[in-house]
Amino acid sequence: MKTRFFAFAALALTLAACNNDNENLNDGPVAAKFTADIYESVSTRVNQDGTDWTDGDRIGITGAGFINIPYVRESGQFVPEDKTIYFNDIETKTFNAYYPYQSDGGTVSVSTAADKQGPGIDFLFASGATGDTHNPEVSFTDKTAEGGADNSFHHRMSLIKFTIKAGDGLIFDGMEPASYTLGGLKHEGTFDTATGTTAVTEAAESPITMQLGGATTSQVIILPQGVTTSLDLTVSFNGLDYTTTLPNPSKPEANQFSAGYAYTYNITLNNKGITVEEPEITPWEPGDSNNVSITL
Repeated sequence: MKTRFFAFAALALTLAACNNDNENLNDGPVAAKFTADIYESVSTRVNQDGTDWTDGDRIGITGAGFINIPYVRESGQFVPEDKTIYFNDIETKTFNAYYPYQSDGGTVSVSTAADKQGPGIDFLFASGATGDTHNPEVSFTDKTAEGGADNSFHHRMSLIKFTIKAGDGLIFDGMEPASYTLGGLKHEGTFDTATGTTAVTEAAESPITMQLGGATTSQVIILPQGVTTSLDLTVSFNGLDYTTTLPNPSKPEANQFSAGYAYTYNITLNNKGITVEEPEITPWEPGDSNNVSITL
């Protein structure tokens, strides 16, 4: 009898503990848990193709009465850097997020000059992800396959990619082009961390020169912007300058480098002649890809 009595007593205490846990879950603050994907990607790293996360990446989150709260990627998930976002009631809360985290938040200045290129200006934005005390996982992912919304991170800048090839009469063979200069674009502007919008503030176009360091591929992150004239490209190879004019974008909007789109130009250096190949598609949302040959 004593054994049975103690067994029932233990069971009663266990049930009481479970009930208390449920009450805390429903009535007390519950920490939000954030998951995030970049459009058309899985999550492990923001690499040069712009498709993945890496540990150490920091995003800023706004929602549920919190503004610009930093979360950092650790061991494959985003965790609070200092302040934790909690759900304090049963109402559904909506969140926005951006990358990379800016301590001041709001509208921040952006330069896409040669010395600023890299993940620091690869701005991403996600919106509309929801959560509550019963469903504390806030998922910045694409849910359209399940009939939901696309809440994943999208690139808010534009990308121009170059592949340089040796054509008729030229051989690189360890002596690749040294650099290239791209003209016709504006490189100063802003990014709004609250809305994900960008704007160009520079009054006039200015050239940007990128060193290749032996590589035959390169990319330039730029502010989304319209162009009224064709872009001039000069490639320095073997002490000579090869110059051409790049065709302007035709999609998704004519004469416009659009947010989230990559534009790939395959450049072939020739002693004579110009060839144009079929476009390629990049890991960002595909924009134009153009193949251009440069005649000396």
